[in-house]
Parts: sequence; C-alpha cells; structure tokens
Amino acid sequence: MDWSNRSDRIRRLQEKEKFRAVVMPLSFWGAGIGAIALGWEGVVKMDGGRVDLAILVPAAFFALLPIPLIFYRWVRGHFSKRLFA
Repeated sequence: MDWSNRSDRIRRLQEKEKFRAVVMPLSFWGAGIGAIALGWEGVVKMDGGRVDLAILVPAAFFALLPIPLIFYRWVRGHFSKRLFA
C-alpha cells in the first residue's frame, strides 16, 4: 500500500470500516455460538456420551475464526496510526 496516496488510504479506511461494522461482529457471534457448542459437546462427553464430529469441527472452526481475521486486519494495516483520510 502506498501510504502517501490519499485515495489508497481512503479505500483502506472503507475496507477497515466494513470489517469493523460487519465482518468482525458476525465472527464474534459465530465464535460465541461455537464456544457454546464446544461446551455442550464437553458436557456430552463428560456424561459418557459420544462426541459428534459433525458438530465438533464446525464449532471449533467458528470458535477460532476471529483469530485469523484479526491477524488479517493487522496485516492489511487496519490498526495503523498512518491510516487517515
């Protein structure tokens, strides 16, 4: 990214705002639901039941989804102090 080009910074600011307002809240909701599903699978396992991989794998995916998204935002410079209009 060319930090001295104003139009590049404006496009990156728009990208940052879309991620902040749409993508990250959805990923945090998904992480909460995934954590609840993982907890439920833990309760089932402690009760002596069988853990269902059809629930475990998507629950783990959604529970961990915000981590790579935050890393992606960091790589794209969404947290940079140089990002201004």
